[in-house]
Amino acid sequence: MTTSANATTWHDEPALHVVGGGLTAIVVPGRGGKIVSLRDGTGREWLAAPAAVLPPPARGTTSFVDAEMCGWDDCVPTVDADVLDGVALPDHGEAWTTPWTTNDDDAWGYDGQVLPYRFARGIAPTPTGLRLSYRAEAVGPTAIPFQWAAHPQFVAGPGAQLVLPAHVRHVDGIYGVDGRQPWTDELARVDRVVDGDALKFWVAPEAPASWAGLRTADGAMLALSWDPVAVPYLALWVDAGMHSRERIVALEPSTGACEALSASRVGSRCAWLEPGRPLSWSVDLEVTRAT
Repeated sequence: MTTSANATTWHDEPALHVVGGGLTAIVVPGRGGKIVSLRDGTGREWLAAPAAVLPPPARGTTSFVDAEMCGWDDCVPTVDADVLDGVALPDHGEAWTTPWTTNDDDAWGYDGQVLPYRFARGIAPTPTGLRLSYRAEAVGPTAIPFQWAAHPQFVAGPGAQLVLPAHVRHVDGIYGVDGRQPWTDELARVDRVVDGDALKFWVAPEAPASWAGLRTADGAMLALSWDPVAVPYLALWVDAGMHSRERIVALEPSTGACEALSASRVGSRCAWLEPGRPLSWSVDLEVTRAT
């Protein structure tokens, strides 16, 4: 978090308020740095809200779907629960269940418990929105495999569509769609997922995307963008009530190619943290107003 953040509260929990060019965020460090609100200049809330009764912050090996199921989390160092060289990695990683603290760079983060790494995220205003700046580093004497994935739960009302760069021609389905599929307007339509079901696919890795967006029925679009050299993979998740309380979309840029770190490590399709050589990357958020 940068010094542009102002102290506030969210459900009586300490929080930070950051205003950018057309976007305002609220972040709760005690809930794993969760971004609990993301509003544009019209007042539209893009992130899913929690249930009326808010559960306490998740800790330890809590299953992700048993927690508050709202906002934007970061999945580090895995998405799926995994076992890496005999070490158990929890569901959706440990970033979302670990209280974050500030550091000398005015960022917020934590020291990993399941693997020897340090993770931090800053958030700052840009002229057109907000920038999330990430840093990860090894804290032990040897290199370790590592992956990060964004996990925002964006509200996707009727008529919403996924938007990808024009060069994306194919996606690889892993849930709700089988194998490689052409990227079509029909597949982009969020409403095609029936109530109670879900869909997940990855953008074909030979054509890495540098951005992805969610367009609402009125034409407004929230776009995430990043450097595809630092963040070469992108997954997309649509939940039509399988786990969520309302229809949501997750745009998931990632430094790993698979759901589990052990699978991403095969063929070196994940990042590696080398001692003394931190990794840095960023994600820009911007909203295009409805026309």
